Amino acid sequence: MNYWTGTVALVCLCIGVILLFASLSWFVNRQQDRLPMAYLLALVCLVILQSLEFMYQASDLMERFPFFLKLFDPLIVMMPFCIYGYIRAIQGDNALNKAKDWWLHAAPMIVVALLAIPFWSMPGELKVYWMFQGRIAESLWQPITLYGNSYLAVIGASSLFYWLLQRKKGINTRKAAVREWVRHLQLIQLIIAASMAVRIIVYFVFGESFSVAFVLAPTTAYLTYLLLTHANPPMHVQRTAPVPLASQESSEQSNPALFDETDLTLFKELGQAMEKGLFRENTLTLRALAEACGTTTHQASAAINLCSGVNFYEWVNGYRIKAACEALSETPQSVSEICYLVGFNSKSTFNSAFRRQLGCTPNEYRKRHAQE
Repeated sequence: MNYWTGTVALVCLCIGVILLFASLSWFVNRQQDRLPMAYLLALVCLVILQSLEFMYQASDLMERFPFFLKLFDPLIVMMPFCIYGYIRAIQGDNALNKAKDWWLHAAPMIVVALLAIPFWSMPGELKVYWMFQGRIAESLWQPITLYGNSYLAVIGASSLFYWLLQRKKGINTRKAAVREWVRHLQLIQLIIAASMAVRIIVYFVFGESFSVAFVLAPTTAYLTYLLLTHANPPMHVQRTAPVPLASQESSEQSNPALFDETDLTLFKELGQAMEKGLFRENTLTLRALAEACGTTTHQASAAINLCSGVNFYEWVNGYRIKAACEALSETPQSVSEICYLVGFNSKSTFNSAFRRQLGCTPNEYRKRHAQE
């Protein structure tokens, strides 16, 4: 048994199971997002399937049950498409909307399956024999089936193809959170393509042939990072006219952004954190608030700007001024004490923010409230 390969495959499997439960939770809870969640669920299932295949080949199970050898290769090559399909789905687009799209995107799977038929037709002992021959050197591999570098080249080329296709189509929304999420997913496509290229180059330059399990590891790790650090992956948005990548930045400034349910959900979570008293920390930053809510600073800033119409500091000051008004009218505490109690760093900043929002100073507000 290859213990190193088996260990890496086991780690990838454990991570894949975690992602599977997370995906199932989103799939059940987001009724209106079944299409993107279905693509994400399919992607995670393929990661688990690939991890199981690595463990199967690294142990003696391959010799005991040779029927499963290279049986799932046609499915694994669909991983890049699942990522692309998810990217299109969260933008309100279906990558399999037309019959010709089905044939186009299924082409790699069909090619791999057709080439694997001679290998699948062999007796079990012969399958194991050729697998061991391939491990010694790829030049010893005789069946027509795609194996080693040729198989990896299909996956790498497919990843690069879908990366270019998404770049060409552009992003159908100006929502910052969705665009950032798409960039992360496209980076996964590049990681897959680059990993395959590195493995192929290492083989031809140094003659080393390490397991693809080590190639799957960085992809799985980055996917896990994304799904666990983004508590609220963007939901699908209504489709608008495509925004070319070259003009996205300029379009963002010249056209008002419309917020969707993802912004509202995140905005509510940010508000709940503030209502629990987070605004009272005078060192509070946008990053600290985002980390407390399990999101990124970019997503938190976008949700606040779009849903409240003000920037982060004005929004936080709104909570502080509200708390200050309650303290001024209900307690005998001095203005200076209240200033620092609600989160301001200085009395002058407190007075300026208070006057800007209510049109009077804290002392004037207290006197007015006392007279009423």
